[in-house]
Amino acid sequence: MSMPRPTIDLAHALPRRAIAVRPPPAVGSLATLGLFALLFATLVGVLWWLGPDLVRDWRIRGDAVAASEVRIEQARCRTWLALIKVCDVTYANGADGSTRRLWYLFFGASGEERMELLRSRSDPAQVSTRLGLERLYNRSIALALLTAILGFCVGAAVQVVHKVMRLQRVFAAMSGQRLTPVAVEIERKNIVPPRRRMWVYLYDDGGRVGRAVVELSSKDGLVFLTADEKWALALRGEQGGTPLLLDSRLTCLDLTEGEKAAFHEACRAALRA
Repeated sequence: MSMPRPTIDLAHALPRRAIAVRPPPAVGSLATLGLFALLFATLVGVLWWLGPDLVRDWRIRGDAVAASEVRIEQARCRTWLALIKVCDVTYANGADGSTRRLWYLFFGASGEERMELLRSRSDPAQVSTRLGLERLYNRSIALALLTAILGFCVGAAVQVVHKVMRLQRVFAAMSGQRLTPVAVEIERKNIVPPRRRMWVYLYDDGGRVGRAVVELSSKDGLVFLTADEKWALALRGEQGGTPLLLDSRLTCLDLTEGEKAAFHEACRAALRA
């Protein structure tokens, strides 16, 4: 923690009864679940998009001959970041006029690519291009790298979701415990669309610095303990653990309006002392 902890005694500010705790959504619970779903869908989509053509080309790589009975209708390549190339080739079957599109992703500089159509000698229905077979190893590396990156992001999202659920359980378990007000240091805050604010705060975790994140409605402030809004008030249960950051309206606590007013008055009196 970067600043001295303010000393404030609010041990008797809360009513002496069991208080139900309604924890706010922990950091990005819904947003993170949405991100996880998006990343997972993207990973599946990439494998579905590039995987079948790559597997087929590995199967026919030593059995390819010119394919005179099919023709290229459209072929194009686009370069991203001067290094990544995405090519698609649409070819038509001369027998029935059906068309199919092949997709390639690989590393390479701009330049003309050889789009000659090839087919498997043993299975004429399996069609590829010279470009696809010449770039087979390159394509495999590119797909493996892209899959690894997306897999890492999916794994990171899973870890965040796990932490969110664990933090929610810690907060929910505070219901009925004797709650103690503690000071926490506000590390940063961020706007979360559409109308929420994410608060990152530091707390004393048995001699170590703990870090927690919660989301509150953008209309809810905090119970600040210093004029520079670097320190705010949180509640810790008898069992310890991560303290629950208090919003200014005390919506996370099952208090009457009179009890809320008494708590705020106790805070103001302690800060004036």
